Amino acid sequence: MRDILQRKYANYVLKPFLKWYLKKDRTSKVNGLTLNVKTGVFHPAYFFSSTFFSEFITQLDLKNKTFLDVGCGSGILALMAYNKGGRVTALDISWQAVQNTKDNFRLNFINIEDDFEVIQSDLFGSLQKQKFDVIAINPPYFFKAPSNEGEYAWNCGENGEYFYELFGELQKVCHKGTEVYMILAENCDIGRISKLAANSNIQLELADQRKIKWEHNYIYKLNISKV
Repeated sequence: MRDILQRKYANYVLKPFLKWYLKKDRTSKVNGLTLNVKTGVFHPAYFFSSTFFSEFITQLDLKNKTFLDVGCGSGILALMAYNKGGRVTALDISWQAVQNTKDNFRLNFINIEDDFEVIQSDLFGSLQKQKFDVIAINPPYFFKAPSNEGEYAWNCGENGEYFYELFGELQKVCHKGTEVYMILAENCDIGRISKLAANSNIQLELADQRKIKWEHNYIYKLNISKV
């Protein structure tokens, strides 16, 4: 009963509020970092997956490791990894998100060094040939076609085109010891996504999970059979 009431609250109160609230640029504190979140960019403080994933990232040994943030949004995962000593590359298909991440790096790290890069890229298309030690993916997971730039953060295409490309190209940025993590929520079709992964010889292994408010979130380790 409690979950039902919380979901009704989310649908009829919280979602309309966020639709109004996120029409303006906002500043937020997330896990000790200050984030300016531009209009149209995924807000990590109000969508549970990003906060959970960022806390998971802080538990990893990233010192001097190459880290790839796929779908960086406002940059929360990339900033966390950089703060842990990682050599960070962040990418997003959205130009607005890329600029937002760059701004948040400058905001949080005064004596910024050169071991980070933020690029606009449709998945790995604009990356130079490189393999990473750790990869974090916060994907769009609703099986709908995106109709504008903002919807690329939510919709993976009617037939899961995002996942076809992601899983098909992932091994190109991995070496034998690469750790790949991806977060999903219970309101997406995890079974369908798992089947798409299996078609590319990738298995989803549950690494962590958490129920936040009314929603379960799951972090999977992606095990690639051929690297």
